[in-house]
Amino acid sequence: MTNQSLPNPPIRRIVTGHDEAQNAIVTMDGPATNHKWPPDGMNVSTLIWYADQMPAEIWSSEDFGERVVDRQPVSRGTRICVIDFLPGGPGMMHRTDTVDYVICLSGEIDMELDEDELVHMKEGDVMVQQGTNHSWINRGTETARLGFVLMDAKKKPGLGQTSPAPSSPHEKMGAPPSPAIRRIVTTHDNSGKGIVGEDAFASNHKWSGRGMVATLIWSSDECPAEIWTGEDFGARLIGTQPPENGARFTINDYPAAMPGRMHRTDTLDIIFCLKGEIDMELDNGAEVHLNKGDVLVQQGTNHSWWNRGKETCRLGIILIDAKTGNLPITA
Repeated sequence: MTNQSLPNPPIRRIVTGHDEAQNAIVTMDGPATNHKWPPDGMNVSTLIWYADQMPAEIWSSEDFGERVVDRQPVSRGTRICVIDFLPGGPGMMHRTDTVDYVICLSGEIDMELDEDELVHMKEGDVMVQQGTNHSWINRGTETARLGFVLMDAKKKPGLGQTSPAPSSPHEKMGAPPSPAIRRIVTTHDNSGKGIVGEDAFASNHKWSGRGMVATLIWSSDECPAEIWTGEDFGARLIGTQPPENGARFTINDYPAAMPGRMHRTDTLDIIFCLKGEIDMELDNGAEVHLNKGDVLVQQGTNHSWWNRGKETCRLGIILIDAKTGNLPITA
């Protein structure tokens, strides 16, 4: 990419919604086009979706991916974007009062914290950033693509912008996902400096009867999110519907030849296809085939996942509590 060039490859964005009879439909399916460049042109941010309240609005016909937005979401808001970082781009220290769910979609990149602590991320790694001061530096030879979900979080006095007790983990029911999911969590030391609190393979798994395994990365049970406690919110019990005003970040592995099951939740779902291919079927029979790199915005629609391929498909899924409609939850 050159200065103010478009993301390459283009980012396919699928958005689901409802028709007048409240049947699930695909409302948009095409390249995301709302791009933003910094002055140096060394990265391009593509807005996928935006929520300006919690619970999120999922019953409007507005394309929230066409908003003009800042880096920091509004109070009780959420911003979903994909950012391409060019090789050789200089890092810039910055922070927002947000909890950030980050997925490395392709390439490799370094994240640097206050005291020169560095984390190297590769394709498939996931990170939970808890309002820490950081910069992104691509020291490689290829563009690095990251998916971001930024959720408004509690503010801490003295740091500007530039809960229930944890539950016991799930009992083991099957083999863990392969490859293992590297999870990085940032936090703060006693002086307020950004540090890496954890860098290890995620271990909180839940298995379905159809062979799907969900791995919890992080969760929140309020908005603004809590980012100043020492609790590991990735050790919570995994439910399908996040708590009221909450969110849930999981990595789901769908085995080959896995049959679908219709279900829905009152949530705004942001879904990244990390590897493999999968079909999403709606209740009117419409299907969307997702390939690696595609991004889906699901607005509380009834749907099922079918892996008709020969390899496991891995999806990164962020569920955000949304306004309740007149449809039942069938999780």
